[in-house]
Amino acid sequence: MEPTENVTRLQKTEGANTLLEQGFITERDEPAMMDKTWCQEFLLQVNDELRLRSLTQRGVLEKFNYYMGDGMIIYDPEVMTQADAKRKLRYALGFHK
Repeated sequence: MEPTENVTRLQKTEGANTLLEQGFITERDEPAMMDKTWCQEFLLQVNDELRLRSLTQRGVLEKFNYYMGDGMIIYDPEVMTQADAKRKLRYALGFHK
């Protein structure tokens, strides 16, 4: 799958690297993730990059609602659970106590 006009080759490779290194990607790592439509394309591109590297890891996209709005996270379900992803996103977006 070739990068699209919306997702550049650099974003695709950096997204895959970030997912492998920390197990998740938030809008802190990629500010364009604030757009849900873009996130879906980004997820496809990141998973394609992982496939091209012959890796079995794949990311999933989750949207969590907070009192200040929605937050998007792509995470590796083999590294963390959905609850862990929600907690990581809450800390990344500054919604922690």
